[in-house]
Amino acid sequence: MDITAALLDSWDRQCRIVTSVASLIDDANRKAKSSDDGFSLDAHLAHMHQVRRFFLSQVAPGHAGNLAGVFQADRETPLEDLNAIKAALEASGAAVRAAVEEGLQTGGPMKSEHVTYDNPVLFLQHMVWHDGWHIGLIFLALRKNGQEPPEEWEEPNVWGLWRTETW
Repeated sequence: MDITAALLDSWDRQCRIVTSVASLIDDANRKAKSSDDGFSLDAHLAHMHQVRRFFLSQVAPGHAGNLAGVFQADRETPLEDLNAIKAALEASGAAVRAAVEEGLQTGGPMKSEHVTYDNPVLFLQHMVWHDGWHIGLIFLALRKNGQEPPEEWEEPNVWGLWRTETW
């Protein structure tokens, strides 16, 4: 596998993890938080999508144009339709992938007046880091809510997507 394919594959795996973790969030637990002043679970998902959408609008606007907003008019309250938030998150994952793939093909920086990534890999890594930060907080909120996924769930849905060892 060449480096481009490996980078895109890493993003695909990241998106599968995000989708799997998002599947743990439902109407009953969507308002759980990792801390009193933290985001609710649905707000984490919405925020992840909005960050992807915002940065795409800056450095690859052609890939952001069709991405839906996931906050109500106040720009702080996630949409009531949790499935719409999850669908938007999947759509922004695909858009990030397409933008990075295009950027790697053209070989230049991804930039706008306000945002610059000297290489598309740096944009991808920003998105991976940002998603990972929120996924960790989602797991913490689930734990505090008594819904931490067991190892049997985590292995095929998180860690098994990265590891290749067999026991």
